[in-house]
Amino acid sequence: YQSVDLGNLEDGSELATNMPALMKLKSAIYSPEFRNFVEGITGLEKGTLTNEVDCAANCHAKGCHLLCHDDVIGTRKVSYIIYLTDPSPTWTDEDGGRLELYDAIEEKTDNGNDATTTKSTSRCVPGALPVKTILPEFNSMAYFAVKPGVSFHSVQEVFCDRPRLSIQGWYHADDAPEQMENATLQRLKSAEKGEDTEGGFEEMASPSSSSSEDDDADNLNREDRSFLGGDINAAYLT
Repeated sequence: YQSVDLGNLEDGSELATNMPALMKLKSAIYSPEFRNFVEGITGLEKGTLTNEVDCAANCHAKGCHLLCHDDVIGTRKVSYIIYLTDPSPTWTDEDGGRLELYDAIEEKTDNGNDATTTKSTSRCVPGALPVKTILPEFNSMAYFAVKPGVSFHSVQEVFCDRPRLSIQGWYHADDAPEQMENATLQRLKSAEKGEDTEGGFEEMASPSSSSSEDDDADNLNREDRSFLGGDINAAYLT
């Protein structure tokens, strides 16, 4: 779950007074000095980022995850995550919750209604597997430039009972990026029925009746759960 934008926390308010460390961190994130630093480490031209900054607290509990997407909405330019997971014990692979980064692989698509006048364009899709993963270690920061159809990332499922805590948000530019039509959100919004599947879309026929024998065949027994449990959270094997 995610908190409201911490930019709404006003200095001197009761809530802000009770969280001095958080307010100090927020002040640093919003400062022009840190904004200039972010431009430098992401290779952006000085002055690219505006004073518009998003900042919220995030908590991924056991079983939580995020599917692959590129973060492109509006004028977002740089995404950042500051991890505040409990430092003791140290977060490990067995705990899950890694930030997963993907290659952008060019996909050829046809654009046009008439096959004889079709114009070939290209866009990118994420690779099948992440090429880089990052553990959410306490007091570390991850960041990346936000680009439509390029900055693909996801969050691995959290396996442990400890919360994956972070301060996360975006730095903004003056204008929305080019090729917004390639952003994952735009592609989902523009997809028509069946376009979110590979190949042709075929609806499954609903069975006219089901027998108790078929019902039993659909249920997972103890051996099935044991076999699948190595790759799938037990919460989904009910």
